[in-house]
Amino acid sequence: MLRSPFPGMDPFLEINPRWQVFHGWFVRKLAEQHQPRARELGCWIGVERAVYQQEPSGELVLVGEPDVLTGLDASAFAATAPSRPFSASTEPHAVHEVVLDPDQMHRYKQEYLVVREIDQFQRVLAVVEMLSFANKEGTYVSKYREKRSKFLTSQAHFMEIDFLRAGDNPSRAMFPELPPTPYFVLVARKTGLGRNEEGYALRLQEPLPTVDLPLGPPRPDLPLDLAAAFGSAYDLSARPGWIRYAEEPVPGPPLSAQDQAWVQQIAHSGV
Repeated sequence: MLRSPFPGMDPFLEINPRWQVFHGWFVRKLAEQHQPRARELGCWIGVERAVYQQEPSGELVLVGEPDVLTGLDASAFAATAPSRPFSASTEPHAVHEVVLDPDQMHRYKQEYLVVREIDQFQRVLAVVEMLSFANKEGTYVSKYREKRSKFLTSQAHFMEIDFLRAGDNPSRAMFPELPPTPYFVLVARKTGLGRNEEGYALRLQEPLPTVDLPLGPPRPDLPLDLAAAFGSAYDLSARPGWIRYAEEPVPGPPLSAQDQAWVQQIAHSGV
């Protein structure tokens, strides 16, 4: 099994395309490893995906699941004059043809965990988001903030995992009493009409923790072992030589002087 030399989060993963590969495996391994316990509690953990597309205007539009977007044959939409059947309806006063350029279109695929009851109604008990670059930087940020706000105000419990130093995360600002750290986990535990907000400040030098995901009474919390999911995801993402720790610079943003010295020591020692 390929293992990261770091005891917790590996900062060398914080760059694309490495992050995209690791993110996908982490979400799936987190679901897979905790599925047996979820079933014992009468729940099911699903990996769901929302796909947003940025159009040439800059607007982000929800376009659905990726499976229905693949295999589209553009030749089926050849530029021909549209035929209009005879009708008594009024003709349009103006027609603007819009041709989408695939090179100008960007899609953001956001995968997240949803814990549902195993019953007829499949009520959502909890949602787990792992932040990506698009959640924290760029044009998609406002869309994710809207989605995040809906989760926080819903009746479902919510966990947000942030293993990226780049970009802005409003969850950190909710806990000014905690020290600034590279990584952070938020748990919003619903309490009737309100919620308890739990913050976990994660240092580079520490192993990833096990964090309880609330499911609501009468069920106990579901402990999510972030370290175990990280180890499996790293092994599935990595290939020999995919990160040259002793040769590559640490991806930005810059670390503190203390963290930078520690990271370089780990990277060069291979410990």
